[in-house]
Amino acid sequence: MNTELLGIYLNDHLAGAMASTELARRVSRTHPELRLLADDVEADRKELLDLMRETGVEPRPHKEAIGWLTEKAGRLKLNGRVLGRSPLSDVLELETLRVGVEGKIALWRTLRKLGNFDDTRLERLQGRAASQAELLDQYRLQLAPQTFNSPHVSGVDVERTFTVASTPEGVIEYLRDFSRAEQWDPGTVSCTRLDDGPVEVGSRWRNVSQFLGRKTELVYELTRDDASGLQFVGRNDTATSTDDISITPGDAPGTARIAYHAHVEFNGLAKLGAPVAKLALEKLGNDTEKNLIRVLGPVR
Repeated sequence: MNTELLGIYLNDHLAGAMASTELARRVSRTHPELRLLADDVEADRKELLDLMRETGVEPRPHKEAIGWLTEKAGRLKLNGRVLGRSPLSDVLELETLRVGVEGKIALWRTLRKLGNFDDTRLERLQGRAASQAELLDQYRLQLAPQTFNSPHVSGVDVERTFTVASTPEGVIEYLRDFSRAEQWDPGTVSCTRLDDGPVEVGSRWRNVSQFLGRKTELVYELTRDDASGLQFVGRNDTATSTDDISITPGDAPGTARIAYHAHVEFNGLAKLGAPVAKLALEKLGNDTEKNLIRVLGPVR
């Protein structure tokens, strides 16, 4: 067997495996229900590395680096939204993953044909890849109708997903009272309730925040409150800010996974400042994640 050609072939697939691993991780941050798929994609990359070592093929770090850069470059593609994720991003990313899985199936089939590898192992890997392809097909086709029927929107999006050492019920109970934003939102200067009685859908708060060196005041309203999460919408003459907070059980008992999505829609001339606002909001997103983990408990 020409080991030089085999080495080139396997290293090329290793670059693709790295790109798929990075993409699968990113997809799973947006869709936590696909975390197991991301784990399997990463496990397949490790299996490929094991097969290469067993046959004396040296992994070439620059190939994995190319795969990593390829995935990052893929984020620059046009998707109908300049400053944030588009609904089209989901379909395109899932289709890209699907193409990667098809390449992986071809790899395992080729290695089985060579007869120099453990056929039982390759059969298992081929079967797992076929299951991944089926899942991706089902998921992207499920998302397609809502993607192409989604309304046109613009603005800035910031998303974070993380786990805290509190139950989902405890997280919802804590975050439901938006006046507590003073404890976890780094931009909030003050946040006061405008009405009385139990906190429920329709409850309102006056929020004063420091943003880009200026104080900004918005009136927030609780627009969704159920077992899966909360939504707050804040408005003033310049912008509308929507905070969607989805909360699901974490992997360990007594933990919760928080998917935080902030969308800011600017009005009038304020739209011109959207690129600068995007950078500032990304930093606020990082600080918000740190603060929520601090107040709700870090997972040990």
